[in-house]
Amino acid sequence: MKRNLFPVLIALLFIEGRAIAQAVEVYAGHKRAGVDLLWFKNFKNKQEERTPFLFFSRNRASVAYQDSPTAFGSTNAVSYNFKNGIGIVAVGSFLNAGFTPKIGLQYFKQKGDFMFFGWAVADFEKESNIDVFALLRCTPKIKTHLNGFGQLEFFPVYNPSSEVWNITQRLRLGLKYHTWAAGFMADFNQTGKNTFMATHNLGIFLRNEF
Repeated sequence: MKRNLFPVLIALLFIEGRAIAQAVEVYAGHKRAGVDLLWFKNFKNKQEERTPFLFFSRNRASVAYQDSPTAFGSTNAVSYNFKNGIGIVAVGSFLNAGFTPKIGLQYFKQKGDFMFFGWAVADFEKESNIDVFALLRCTPKIKTHLNGFGQLEFFPVYNPSSEVWNITQRLRLGLKYHTWAAGFMADFNQTGKNTFMATHNLGIFLRNEF
């Protein structure tokens, strides 16, 4: 891989040294390669009991194989969640273009092998975007220590003033053994208003949960 992958590795080391990641993924597609760190956990009180406050952190960095700048994004959120899974969330998004604060509603549900996490938020800019994020994960048991692994992400961003959509989908399908998962990955993106420009990245992923 070209020298542009070095900033990706540096970003991984930088982030991992300051937070305990719940999951780290490395992926290589036919157009781009990158890393993805995902962590979310409830705050605890003095009695070490889980509180309704949840912290979410997602850090991604990727680069194309041809000479191109590294794409980096960091999303961090704190939410207060009610017993029915609905919560109020404040989000801070760090992208190459800068920092954007957002606020909205969140929903989190985990039962058995299935998990859903998502939110709908709007930023504070004058011509604000509306973001919807949904992450669905299923790990059905095959036999002892061996599970299937399926994860789907849907991330549409809409700008009401320009009426432009930016829609991202990410798919992971494979097997999970103990804390390791590996398999097929596919990332898709569509951008536009009436006519959409579409891109995709197909390849493999390797993931470890801590």
